[in-house]
Amino acid sequence: MERIECYKGKTIFKKGDAANGLYIVGTGAVGIYFPTNITLEKPDIILKKNAIFGEMGVIDTAPRMATAKAIDESIVLFISKSEFEERLSKSDTIVRGVLAILSERLRDIQIKR
Repeated sequence: MERIECYKGKTIFKKGDAANGLYIVGTGAVGIYFPTNITLEKPDIILKKNAIFGEMGVIDTAPRMATAKAIDESIVLFISKSEFEERLSKSDTIVRGVLAILSERLRDIQIKR
């Protein structure tokens, strides 16, 4: 797990980036900007302390579907895909299958927006 300090306005990841892990908001706030948000002026979702984002990136290999930016000075925790997979490998195969299906369904819904 890595601690990342983000200044206000810092892009954490962009739509289309390779997904290499997930993030947890420690302090501050992070804005999520959906693909339909062309101007990136106002976030579609604002996430605060303990919120998880970028989670689909540890379940499948598709690129990021949205952009994430710090909207306040923030600290986020980064859990790499390999670290997540190590933890997941200790879980039941049914749990892993359900996560994969949920991720696929979420991506499908987002694409249809």
